[in-house]
Amino acid sequence: MDDRAGLVLEDDLRLHVAALRYFKPAPPFATAFAAATGVALPSRLTAARVSLPGAAAAGPLIFAWMRPTQTLALAQGAAALEELGARLAQAAGGQVVTLTGGLRILRLRGARVAELIGRLGSAGAPRLNEAKRVRLADVPVLTLSVCEGEVLLAVERAYARHLLEWLEVTLGDW
Repeated sequence: MDDRAGLVLEDDLRLHVAALRYFKPAPPFATAFAAATGVALPSRLTAARVSLPGAAAAGPLIFAWMRPTQTLALAQGAAALEELGARLAQAAGGQVVTLTGGLRILRLRGARVAELIGRLGSAGAPRLNEAKRVRLADVPVLTLSVCEGEVLLAVERAYARHLLEWLEVTLGDW
């Protein structure tokens, strides 16, 4: 954890990651998702924190729109994603794909998050319950916010070190 200039960067998050991939955000997969989670698939540029009905012990999940046929799912523990996978195992038209080793999730908190994201090349930080794909430090990143004053950055593991170094240098300038 790093705390400078009213910003906190957490780069050691141990979040479990999966992608929900589907042919289209409509039945039959969208119906199965709604039955499994109690909510609809995220619409364009949205994100939400959700607890699975009847599985509170598994912990909350974060769902974020990635593209028209893909939703990102994040969880503190593997149990929540395993439960989601089990609930959607027989759903036609889509699947749950584990990405825990392929994506790295970073967390930014503080009053100057939007300014920092702007300095790294984006037009702005996501608003609460928003997810958007941007380029930060010339790297594709999914930015999302489900808690006030906090932004999660989902970056391919291969680019994570590059993004972290840009963040460190930019924070060092403050």
